Amino acid sequence: MRVSLAFVAAATLCYPALAQQSTQNLVSPASTSGSLTGLRYTNVGAEGTYNQVTNLIPGTFPTCDVNPSCITQPKQISGNLAPFNEEMTFNFRGPLNLFNIAVYQPDSSNTTWTQTSSWVAGQTPDNLVFMNNFGGDKSGEFSICGGNSQSFANGAWTDATTAANAEVAKGFLDEDHEINIMTAQTCADSPCDGFARGTANHGWADSKMFVVTFNMPPSSDPSKVPAIWSLNAQVVRSAEYGCNCRGVGSPGGCGELDILETLVGADPNQGTSEIYSVKGATGSGTTNFFARPTTDKVTYAAIFDVQTDSIAIQRLTTWDYSQKSLTRDVIDGSLNAPALEVSFATGAKRRGVMGGHRRRHGL
Repeated sequence: MRVSLAFVAAATLCYPALAQQSTQNLVSPASTSGSLTGLRYTNVGAEGTYNQVTNLIPGTFPTCDVNPSCITQPKQISGNLAPFNEEMTFNFRGPLNLFNIAVYQPDSSNTTWTQTSSWVAGQTPDNLVFMNNFGGDKSGEFSICGGNSQSFANGAWTDATTAANAEVAKGFLDEDHEINIMTAQTCADSPCDGFARGTANHGWADSKMFVVTFNMPPSSDPSKVPAIWSLNAQVVRSAEYGCNCRGVGSPGGCGELDILETLVGADPNQGTSEIYSVKGATGSGTTNFFARPTTDKVTYAAIFDVQTDSIAIQRLTTWDYSQKSLTRDVIDGSLNAPALEVSFATGAKRRGVMGGHRRRHGL
């Protein structure tokens, strides 16, 4: 679990820029403070280095007798959205009911965004694989120094299984487990950036729009709280809670976005957002939040856009998951919709509240 100093970036309102932009799925009236309907991170791209994992020495049973076991080297990054233009995975911690997921990515001209991955509860996914960190006998691997690698998640999302989506997922994730999603392309099909071991798949690179419909039922234990977040895919391909490129500041900080995270010790009906990279970290702050949907289904979109060097999180009124492509004006409609605007400036600092999905391990 990371512990940080509280910091809130200056916030302003972000208004629609063009009258013809598509905003039909956006919540109206919008809320840009307190209980939010939208948040936009600007000036996301960083210039600097993070510690990319190049090898993980497994050690010898029964102890990790290798020092260092986590081998890294600096990786230079720059440009719009960096490092969030690299492959990302999307992660979930229960209690959660997931109903639909879709990912859209632009063509070379950036005029049309095509649905590249999708899933409906109780059905087989399309170019989307549910994974977790139970590598060992069934899929993936285990080592003394590295612990469990990624594994293919079973249908209940409580254990590993032998093959990708071998069991149909009904969509309930209990409060004791986490899962993440990757594309169906494996690192064996084509090499992945950075170190990968066991069961390892590619994530979604460059610009992408992630749409999810879900709710977050009440927790039975206040220390077990739900979260939806996104990580640089390299993190899970090495060791999500061990040897990885995650961190804040340089070196370190290959990219994490907390989309909606309920915090241990905070109001259980509120979820915050925070962004981490080589720049540092910033987020929605202590007074702004997304309402935790304990009963009703809600739909959120998270858009990572290279063109505008921004990331937008928007709550939607509805979403037609059958639509296979979007025009650029739909993307711009969400990017320019009313939202709390947070500039991810160099030198941003970290908050001091403990997040649910990092509470077990210090980073």
